[in-house]
Amino acid sequence: MTLRNDFTYLCVSAVIAVTFGLLAGLSNQVIAAEDSDNAEVLSFSYRRLLPLEGGSNFRDLGGYPTDDGGQVKRGLLFRSGAMTGLTDTDQNYLDNFGFKTIIDLRSTEEVELYPNHWAVASNIDHLRVPYSILEMMAQAVEVSEQKDGDSHGGMYDTLLTTIKPQLKLYFKALLQGRAPLVVNCSAGQDRTGVTSALLLASLGVSREQIIEDYLLSTDFRRPLIEAGSVDLTEAAKTNGFAAMMLQYGEGKDPSRPSPLVTAEGVPFIVATLEGIKKQYGTVDAYLKSELGLSEDDLSKLRELYVAY
Repeated sequence: MTLRNDFTYLCVSAVIAVTFGLLAGLSNQVIAAEDSDNAEVLSFSYRRLLPLEGGSNFRDLGGYPTDDGGQVKRGLLFRSGAMTGLTDTDQNYLDNFGFKTIIDLRSTEEVELYPNHWAVASNIDHLRVPYSILEMMAQAVEVSEQKDGDSHGGMYDTLLTTIKPQLKLYFKALLQGRAPLVVNCSAGQDRTGVTSALLLASLGVSREQIIEDYLLSTDFRRPLIEAGSVDLTEAAKTNGFAAMMLQYGEGKDPSRPSPLVTAEGVPFIVATLEGIKKQYGTVDAYLKSELGLSEDDLSKLRELYVAY
């Protein structure tokens, strides 16, 4: 064998050894994750959206850069739509993360129609504040009538008020370190979108990135999964949310979510962010004034959920 061939053989052998070594290492990492509930390793099994059979918009808020040179930690902070469609395989996968808390932003009517079976099966703290979706939407309609009938705009103008108790519950759980934690509503885009935007802003993520994260819901939602197998026509006789879904979905493609922008192409979340800026100046100021967070609390959030 010539010197050149010897060199080539050694190079190829090294590449093969390294390749198999890396594969073996990755395999061992996955096994370790299964054995030790290592969420840090599991976070490499997806980019942002979790690979769930019956999930909708279930994704990680980690990985975004912060204004002070950090990065939001992966595997701790999640957002999602309704989780009633999660399969046994999904639940087993999620249990490897070691979820401690679910903050459910949904109304009483929504929870009754689409219960979270995973929370019960896996004994996860399922925290929520009971309220009526009909009352929430009535407030949104009242405001929208002053905005040329823009119902989404009306809702985003009122969300900070209507889900204020839920926001307090969410940030309290975050400050207590009750993560991995997932926050959800039915679609995981409006109430969850505003809640997630406040968290990301408090951690120092840019406004542009926050809006981009918000808009991802249109890509990641699976409306047919969210609707499940419930007979909405029958349920609508006693459940106000079922009646709303029937009315909202009339004449629309049930498999495609509607874009989260105004007729002019402005993301709905902008109304909330602009409202905060106008009244409070910054999201941090809003969190202090309305949710009772202190400067130490804000520092603690970054300490818990930002890596440097």
